[in-house]
Amino acid sequence: MFRIPSASGFFMTNHEEIMQRVLALAEKGRGFTSPNPMVGAIIIKDGKVIGEGYHRAFGAEHAEVVALRQAGEDARDADLYVNLEPCCFYGKTPPCVEAIQRAGIKHVYTAMIDPNPLVNGKGVAQLRAAGIEVTIGIAEKQARELNRGFITYFEKKRPWITLKMALTADGFIADVSGRSRYLTGEESRRYVKQQRQRHDAVAVGLGTVFKDDPSLLPLNRAGFIPQRIVFDEQFNIPERMQLVTDDFRRRTLILTTNMGKRAKLQHFKGLGVSVIETEADDFGWLNLEKSFNKLRELGITSVYCEGGSQIAGSLLANHLVDELQLFIAPKILGEGLRSFSGIMKSFEEAIQLHWLEVMQIGTDIFIKGELLPCSPE
Repeated sequence: MFRIPSASGFFMTNHEEIMQRVLALAEKGRGFTSPNPMVGAIIIKDGKVIGEGYHRAFGAEHAEVVALRQAGEDARDADLYVNLEPCCFYGKTPPCVEAIQRAGIKHVYTAMIDPNPLVNGKGVAQLRAAGIEVTIGIAEKQARELNRGFITYFEKKRPWITLKMALTADGFIADVSGRSRYLTGEESRRYVKQQRQRHDAVAVGLGTVFKDDPSLLPLNRAGFIPQRIVFDEQFNIPERMQLVTDDFRRRTLILTTNMGKRAKLQHFKGLGVSVIETEADDFGWLNLEKSFNKLRELGITSVYCEGGSQIAGSLLANHLVDELQLFIAPKILGEGLRSFSGIMKSFEEAIQLHWLEVMQIGTDIFIKGELLPCSPE
């Protein structure tokens, strides 16, 4: 054990605590680094923090370089803590492993291996070949949670997908007339706005746009504004809606299978709204897998889906949900719009979930879960 003074004036006493500070630094880059990961770095020598930094934005200097510059000549024979394996290839910036070697770092502590195939253990191998000790796996679970979008981007070749649904206690998302506004309480709605800011993009279907005219904005509008995505097969979104008229319309992206409405297309582009064509499925709906591939190509690593029953059902049926968030209101309708359209399963075929968290938010119950892998046939 050793005592390390942190920037806040408190003391970190072990590798785990130092890595928690690294992760907190990395978090500062949320929303601005994609498709790059969020990375923080701390350099310690003789029990003191002599340098720290984080990756501020895509294309900007990496965390290790920022920390090394702050440490200067004192970095020789120091220890470097970083939440992701240092890179070893030329991209927007030179390889971090070369900067670490030049600085004379003695030991690198990292939370996890980089899933990017251009790195994926090669950075660690180069550091060890240069005589630098490397320790892997400190706070790995938290590090993977922090960069789950970046990891999914490489491991599943698509963004991380969170599906959010607000339901009555008997499983309806709207009454028989289709009304659902303020189904849940104010505290739940505030929580949802916070969740938006933890994702690169927020997505809804055109039905939700017609029904609610949502802004899809996060709680803090002065910070990062996620991309706002509309799944709109026939490019029918009205020109009066907030998503294409408000001050954040340049953060709106419409995915469609129909680019034929040239006048409307040019008008939207003139407003700064992006429109991208993607493929349809066998039923004429957007092919969601292809759509998410398009989003990945744009550098989007995580999507918060707030779509209606059709999108929710399609996401679940195609096993495209990484995290399910249910907000259950203390209301009973008896009849209304069902939660997940298009899914017809027997008990034996049912999509299986694993609950991760249950808590009360205001008057509502919040349940977070994940889909279990499909059973082999």
